[in-house]
Amino acid sequence: LIGYTAKSSWKDAYVNVSYIDNFQVQLGRFKIPFGLDELTSDVDNDFTYRSLGANYLASSRDSGVMVHGRFFKRGVSYWTGIFRHDGDNARSKRVEGGNETMAVRVTGTPFRRLSSPALGVLELGTAVAFTALPDDSVEPNGLRGRTTVTQDTFFEPIYIKGRRHRWEADLDWTVGPASARAEYTRVTDDRLQQGLGNQDLPDARAQSWYVSGSWILTGEPKTRPVKAAREFLRDGLGAVEVAGRYERLWFDSVGAETSAPLRNPRAEKIVPSGVRILTVGVNWILNRWITLQINAIREHVEDPERNPIADDGAFWSRVVRFQIVL
Repeated sequence: LIGYTAKSSWKDAYVNVSYIDNFQVQLGRFKIPFGLDELTSDVDNDFTYRSLGANYLASSRDSGVMVHGRFFKRGVSYWTGIFRHDGDNARSKRVEGGNETMAVRVTGTPFRRLSSPALGVLELGTAVAFTALPDDSVEPNGLRGRTTVTQDTFFEPIYIKGRRHRWEADLDWTVGPASARAEYTRVTDDRLQQGLGNQDLPDARAQSWYVSGSWILTGEPKTRPVKAAREFLRDGLGAVEVAGRYERLWFDSVGAETSAPLRNPRAEKIVPSGVRILTVGVNWILNRWITLQINAIREHVEDPERNPIADDGAFWSRVVRFQIVL
């Protein structure tokens, strides 16, 4: 036994027992190992909001046990665990979410031996998760979709039963003061015996992707969190970073090509519905404790009947976040 660590907050409460560097056990309530954006903490995020794929398709926190570790001088890392449910993101006051969930995540730095200041650091990751879906709830128990700031619902939950399959792949690249990220997520839900005649229906499907980039104008190397070389009101103005992200989240069903798409929660073919979002922002890191984030967010709901803007238009939101870390 090498040692253990414990963490307790209003979000997480767990104990991590460490035996060797490539085998550690974590018990308690913490994030299920799924999704690069979801696993990035608020303090380390380049934007005021996570991507919608992270908010609605990734799992987030739940109670469980996880084994994790690193190999090849931290060239490969893994996490695998079993959890009571499928995380907070799939649940709401009306939606109960799934039951037992197993998740596995692996990341690696394939070009670590070729690393140089010119190439930076490239990390690739992927994860899968499997969840049991009961049909105990009277209300539809599927995933939902809402806009970022106004939280207008553009996709309502549907009836599901069987298994939920999640898969994602991601890329995280940092070169000097710049960084680039990309992630794709796919979720399918079984709909066993969920038809109006108690027949099986084609799988419900949800997908998301985003690409993002950032650049520190003041020249500091990109880290998470960013560290200002010259702090504000001490010997400089702090660090200034610009960032941008484009993303899409959408819902539909697999197969049933000959059926007419309907909005009924038991429809054989689901009416496709999604949203596209552009986020641009400036991050001002005053010092190690204080960060000011300013974001402009443009959203366009693809389904005209669910679009909160007339004439199928897009809408802008402006968000300012003042972040203090103690």
